[in-house]
Amino acid sequence: MQNKNTLEVGDTGNEVHSLQIRLLNLGFSINSFEVTKKEFGPDTQEKLKDFQKLRGLKTSGVLDETTRAVLLEAAFKLGNRQLYLQSPMLKGDDVFELQTQLGKLGFDVGRIDGIFGPQTVNALIDFQKNFGLIEDGIAGHETIRNLQNIKSRETPGTQISKIKEIENLRVQNTELKSRHLVVGHFGNSGTLANATARMLRQKGAKVIDLNNPDEDVQAKTANGFESEMYIGLQIENDSCCTFSYFKTNNSQSEGGFRLASQCLKTIAEIMNVKPTINGMQLPILRATKMPAVLCTLGPPGEVVEKTNEIAAGLTEAISKWFKDPLECVE
Repeated sequence: MQNKNTLEVGDTGNEVHSLQIRLLNLGFSINSFEVTKKEFGPDTQEKLKDFQKLRGLKTSGVLDETTRAVLLEAAFKLGNRQLYLQSPMLKGDDVFELQTQLGKLGFDVGRIDGIFGPQTVNALIDFQKNFGLIEDGIAGHETIRNLQNIKSRETPGTQISKIKEIENLRVQNTELKSRHLVVGHFGNSGTLANATARMLRQKGAKVIDLNNPDEDVQAKTANGFESEMYIGLQIENDSCCTFSYFKTNNSQSEGGFRLASQCLKTIAEIMNVKPTINGMQLPILRATKMPAVLCTLGPPGEVVEKTNEIAAGLTEAISKWFKDPLECVE
């Protein structure tokens, strides 16, 4: 097998076997013949798709860099390693679990995204302070032991992060003027992104448009700009109209979900395919700290033909969302 960044059907060798072992360890049963032969066959592809679907990724059946990274993260269980703030920030299922448990106990970790960032550190220090532990912001053995000891006391209810996000949306300014917005695209939708950014600027918003294939770079730029909303645009060859927002098994971006519903309503009147909303964990949705939506549109010919209509529709949706960010359009 040639050394490459992706693995797909037909590949063989130790990297394929490593993929299969990781999937097996996560509970995905793979045809033993394929495992023995270290062969990326149909069953390996199907189980990889199942993993991608479970994790809110694109179900391509190809092991790309994003899927590879999430596979590595999935191996971490809370207590397997110390968690502390570093650069780049730690990511993993253990961070998800830590954030979830702290949130259920009333400590504000912000978005539950599996990224050990400053807000998670602050919540952890608050927890340590409340339980008489060393306030070092490190999830080590003693802190995790105390957290797990009181796990049985947690009561079901709304995560504090969800309550605070909804409250922040409730009190935000309702006008577009002077708001910091980001329109991102990934190489094939520059015309649509430029048109959308131009229309938003005409309404007084401060907009930057980003064209970078690296979703983490776009997210870092948007966070640094202190954007109040991110909308990403990508064009597919298939007939599609999907609006994705950040969602995990136990939390979601409330602002992103409501913005996606506004986009669906306006674009449904423009595109010939019925639009859908998906909760996903794509890097651009996970790493951005503001409400974010990724718009996937196609086919290219229809998008090009209707560029101005789509841009106007997205601008209208964004404007309506700022006026009433808590509204969820059916």
